[in-house]
Amino acid sequence: MTVLTVQVEANQDDGSREWDSMMFDWDFTQTNPNLIGAADESGGDPRDVTCYFRFLGVDIPSTATINSAKLQYKLNASYSYSSKSCRIYAEDIASSEAINSDSDMTNAQDSRTTNYATWNLSTSSDTTSFQDSADFTDTIDEIINVSGWDDGENNITILLMDPTEPDMMDSWIMYIKAHELSSGADAVKLVIDYTEAGAAGSNPAFLLFVD
Repeated sequence: MTVLTVQVEANQDDGSREWDSMMFDWDFTQTNPNLIGAADESGGDPRDVTCYFRFLGVDIPSTATINSAKLQYKLNASYSYSSKSCRIYAEDIASSEAINSDSDMTNAQDSRTTNYATWNLSTSSDTTSFQDSADFTDTIDEIINVSGWDDGENNITILLMDPTEPDMMDSWIMYIKAHELSSGADAVKLVIDYTEAGAAGSNPAFLLFVD
């Protein structure tokens, strides 16, 4: 088995969308912190309340078996709500482009995977240690099997969407540290455990000829 860990490398490779009640419009941002479950007062489209993380060079062959996949993240503030959740999707293409605007983010969401994992957000007061998301093995398995994966740059954008309530209150938001903080040291990581085809402890047979 091989464990691949890839961390967000640039400020533009993580971001979120939040409802601005003063302007009555959506506010797209790539600054710290990222938000999961921002307040939605626009009608409850699952694309509206979300954040994204783009990981570069996720070089896993399409023939590999994905054993596990998770995000590792640091909280920007304590989180105390145990009944909230969101879904973990990915952009369903061989190599995700950079997201530089709200429309880019919407396009990535519209191209999301069929498979997703439900992440029940964990309560915690620890803002210094990396913590684990829910496992989303099936989502990563879908990505490495898209057409052109083995020939692409293998950039993956993870999308957190569909919070528990479409009108999730501001006080229920989970704040995750972004790349902008600590020069990227606290940025979100993608951790994938996989086994390459033919590498599962095989013992090839051989013939011994005695003259």
